[in-house]
Amino acid sequence: MSADTEHEWTTYRELDDGSEIELTVFYTITPYDHGCTFGPPESCYPPEGGEVDIAKVEDEDGNAIEPTDEEREKWSNQIFEQHQFVDERDYDDF
Repeated sequence: MSADTEHEWTTYRELDDGSEIELTVFYTITPYDHGCTFGPPESCYPPEGGEVDIAKVEDEDGNAIEPTDEEREKWSNQIFEQHQFVDERDYDDF
């Protein structure tokens, strides 16, 4: 899966009056390799990738919304946790 592919994710923003608005977050994410933390030391390496780049956020009417720094960090973490990564490793090499 390419980092250039834009994905959509839906979340909600709570307003001051207690109501919520639905937001669509458009993002790209780099491929993720969970690393290898078992086996001989020469075969081990740390996890890498999975960086989320939020390109834009829109409300239900398609209006651009500027996320706060806190929202951007929270949403990036949630997207990383929920994103379905494709494992592109060739297990025949093991």
